[in-house]
Amino acid sequence: MPHSTGDVFAHRLRRPEGHTGRRASAYQRIKEAILAGTLRPLERITEADVAARLGLSRTPVREAFGLLAAEGLINVIPQRGSFVSQLRIDDILEIYQIRTPLECMAARVAAETIDDACLGELDRLVEIEASGQGTRSARESLDANAEFHRIIIECVRNLRLQALIGQLQGQVHRARLLWPSTRPRLEETWKEHAELVAALRARNPDQAEQVMRMHLDKARASTLDRMLPVTR
Repeated sequence: MPHSTGDVFAHRLRRPEGHTGRRASAYQRIKEAILAGTLRPLERITEADVAARLGLSRTPVREAFGLLAAEGLINVIPQRGSFVSQLRIDDILEIYQIRTPLECMAARVAAETIDDACLGELDRLVEIEASGQGTRSARESLDANAEFHRIIIECVRNLRLQALIGQLQGQVHRARLLWPSTRPRLEETWKEHAELVAALRARNPDQAEQVMRMHLDKARASTLDRMLPVTR
């Protein structure tokens, strides 16, 4: 019998406690559940329920809720409770307003720093996407897309940049799970990725930046097109 959302969430929250701190553990587990779509937009979550599932006191969970609220992932409404935030058009516009210049800069730097091993990994991902058209699920393509961008960011060797872009990409990932890409857009994506790999292999910073900007502009437009009929 299929697991309910609550059962899946409970399973995610019962993973062994590490040494990163109770607040950090609570924060990361709840965030993962939101970004993965296990916790849906407008779903109510309570400190008491999460604390019980984690085997923690409510204090670290309350602090985790504060961090998640600061990131815009949950809304804390006095006298009503906490709810998973709903992604809106303005959220996507804000995310890409920040993400696009950062990833374009990353593409420029990567064109100068990328090594053959990373290029080989990018080639592998492009080949997987190209050969799997029409047979791979949207989720598989989405995961491959996230991995593609992660490799490029890692080539920059800037931990702060990785953290900033990683947070933004996580929220974009959430939007694409809620509004999956169409087949035509998935086909366009791997072709754009192939162009980007070619620019990186040519060690051409200007071309890499240009292709990345075009790719992100199209990704933003595609996401907004799928959201508009729902959010008008």
